[in-house]
Amino acid sequence: QVIHISGTLDWAEVEQQAAALPAGLQAYYRAYPYLHERMGAAFRAADLVLARAGASMLGEGPAFGLPAVLVPYPYAWRYQKVNADYLADRGAGIRLNDEDMGEQLGPLLLDLLGDEKQLATMSAAARALDIPDAPARIAQVLVDLAGGKQA
Repeated sequence: QVIHISGTLDWAEVEQQAAALPAGLQAYYRAYPYLHERMGAAFRAADLVLARAGASMLGEGPAFGLPAVLVPYPYAWRYQKVNADYLADRGAGIRLNDEDMGEQLGPLLLDLLGDEKQLATMSAAARALDIPDAPARIAQVLVDLAGGKQA
């Protein structure tokens, strides 16, 4: 099953493309402009995520143990490349440049989805990057910076 979260900018086009899929494929394709409170459920159900390499993927990917194909947004300076490389260098993701998507995306996804061992290895690498107590650590730093005074 494919869960496609597109945002609203091109939503009409996404709906048209979804409606044009053969009936057999439509049964496995779900498009949403946003998932908001259901995003955690989507991440828990995912075997693999294809996403831009924004900062949220550095936290969400590891928190859910998600193997990732990360496509840095080419107009976001270079921080998304740095984010994608961070996960890729640690075995949790694969960086795919935007200009290579047309040629490489399909074969890459098919290879990954057909290789449970590689997905499991990438998932374990992602989980190893998770810092479950990060909110408590950040709160403690803020308390310390405030001179130990808690609200």
